Order: sequence, then structure tokens, then C-alpha cells
Amino acid sequence: MKIKILGCGNAFSKLNYNQCFMLTENCKNMLIDFGSKAPMALDNAGVNIFDIDAVYISHQHGDHVGGLEEMAFTRYDWMNRPEHWKEAPNEYAPKLFAQKELMKNLWKKSLSGGLESMEGFDATLETFFEAKPVTKSFTWEGWNFELIQQVHIMTGSMISNTFGLLMTKDKHKTVYFTTDSQFNSPHQVQVFYKKADIIFQDCECLPFKSGVHANYMELAGYPEANATVYHKELRAKMWLSHYQDFVTQGKGFDGKPCDWHKKAKDDGFKGFVKVGQTMEV
Repeated sequence: MKIKILGCGNAFSKLNYNQCFMLTENCKNMLIDFGSKAPMALDNAGVNIFDIDAVYISHQHGDHVGGLEEMAFTRYDWMNRPEHWKEAPNEYAPKLFAQKELMKNLWKKSLSGGLESMEGFDATLETFFEAKPVTKSFTWEGWNFELIQQVHIMTGSMISNTFGLLMTKDKHKTVYFTTDSQFNSPHQVQVFYKKADIIFQDCECLPFKSGVHANYMELAGYPEANATVYHKELRAKMWLSHYQDFVTQGKGFDGKPCDWHKKAKDDGFKGFVKVGQTMEV
């Protein structure tokens, strides 16, 4: 499988498009999340939106689901749409994978207003996507994807769930996508992190803990961070996906020049991912 980094950085950046990954296997493409800037990220990478076969949604925040409505309207065949979903031909619409309860909320709270408002017919989620509600795991192109429940904490201590992915296939490397995790329990660190050969870890580059994403100082084990210690063998597996533009702007915690890529390697990480970077697993 080939993994391509389409975006990393600030959720509202015009340059970095926030966290966005594309998986390619057997000439099929899956996106991990489809945020508000994902259509621009695809265009910037020269990827046609019609070439996306599937989308996995980790949680229901705008920077991870905000592009789904645009994808639905772009991909939907208005002239040749089937009268009933069961009559739709194979590959008629992209597959949409999400945890079962999250899938319900995705329709109720994010998509129904925009799609049901179309005149002339009653739209449903399955009109635009081949919905695949997930409980614990799913398969795609020979790979098994196990959902790992994590915690994404927002302002006011409201806890919002997010579901990471542990990807496995015989004779291939095991890959773990944390997909917006502010907190990883010691159990996750000891079990799922150790299972993985490669970890794509979200990482905010702030001198303080915002309570939204994993923090660099915590991941690197700085004493002042007072955090769970990520042993060097775990850090050595981690590609960091940054959530501020400090990395591309070359600014450190104190605002002074900083080579984050060198810093990450000095602290034992694989490094920070870069837009356009690809790797085989």
C-alpha cells in the first residue's frame, strides 16, 4: 500500500490543509477523513475527486468531515441517478466508513440539512455514498482496519470521541493512525503502539497543552510536560503530523527560528510528515 500525505498543519491554513492522508492499493484510493480543505488538498496533489473510492471518517469535526457535502454534489450523477439504491451499479458512489453511532450523527448533524434540501427528491446518506457503518473493524482491498477508540477533548472539558485506525495485512507493515487524539491511555501505548511498525501521530507544536491534540513536549517526554513516557522504541516509529504552521514557518516555542525536522529526529522520532510525501508499507 502507498500512503500519500495530502495535508498537515493548521486546520484553516490555505497552505497546509490540516491532516489528510490518501491510501492507495490495487489502483483504489481511500482518504482518511475528508475535511473542509480536503478538496483543495486533492487538487493541489493532482488527484481527481472521481478517483476516490472510499473515505474513512474518524470523528465529526468540520476539519475532518467538512468536505463531504462538496464531494457528494460533485460525484452524484444527477442525470442517471437510480430510482432505488438497490438498483445502483457497483462503484456508483464512494464507500463511506465510520463508527456506527458516528455514522448516524454524521447524517443527523452534518449532512442531512444540506442534502435533504435538494429539490425534486428526498435525499439520504446512501443516495450519495455507499454507507458502511462500522462497529469494531472493516476490510478494504485486503487490509483489515481495526477501530481504536481515543479521546479528543475540546474547550470546556467536553469529551469528544475519535476513532483511530490500526491497519494490518499479512507480509506488510502494521500502521497506526491516531487521527486527532489528545489522550492515549497507557493501555493503548502498551498494546496498540507496540503492535504498529509505523505510527502517524497528530502533534501540536505549542509550549503548553491546549487540551485538543497530543503535544510535542509530552510525546518527546520533556520533564516539564509531566506526561506518559513514550519510550524511545515507540518514538522511533512515529511520523508526526503537526497542527500549527510553526513547522513550515520554522518557528520554535519561543518564536525564534527552529528546524523542527532536525529537532524531531534529535528527540528520537522519524520526523514530521511533509505535504506530498509518499511511502510504501
